[in-house]
Amino acid sequence: MARNSPPDVGQKIKALRAERKLTLDGLAKASGVSKSMLSQIERGLTNPTLATIWSLTQSLGIDISTLLGEPDDSAANAPAFDIVKSYQTPEIQSADGKCTLRILGPIDLVSRTEWYDMRLEGGGQLNSDGHGSGTVEHLTVLEGILWVKNGDSRKQLEAGDTARYEADVPHVIENRSDAPARALMMVITP
Repeated sequence: MARNSPPDVGQKIKALRAERKLTLDGLAKASGVSKSMLSQIERGLTNPTLATIWSLTQSLGIDISTLLGEPDDSAANAPAFDIVKSYQTPEIQSADGKCTLRILGPIDLVSRTEWYDMRLEGGGQLNSDGHGSGTVEHLTVLEGILWVKNGDSRKQLEAGDTARYEADVPHVIENRSDAPARALMMVITP
């Protein structure tokens, strides 16, 4: 069985950068992503975090969907439902490899609604800058215990708990235990 691979984000960034006649240094300064990190991403040596992808897409003036793939033009002939196989689901990993976000939502909704299957290894955390104004995250813990820090507030969530919080300010999701944790995260942008 042929196995589809996730989109080559690094090559797309490199092509978009060249199309806009930007140097590595120019895009690094515009996005706040270090030149060395940008080089590693373009060469496929590292997986960018969601925050890094966000910074790069904002600096390039594109939607995240441009990097992760475009919707199929054959939608008019599409079946009544679509199946996305597990191996076709794109993933984003934190730089330290302790947080993996499987992108469950369709690409065409990414500017309004995103949802993820999040796995945090023991000691892992997901640090996020504030998203767009009015953005709210919904985090439902499926396994383990997670902590959410939003502003000065920090809350513990156990399996089955759901937290809803403003995400247009810096926030952190962390696993303080040694055991892995898993959650569903939905990001809603007005």
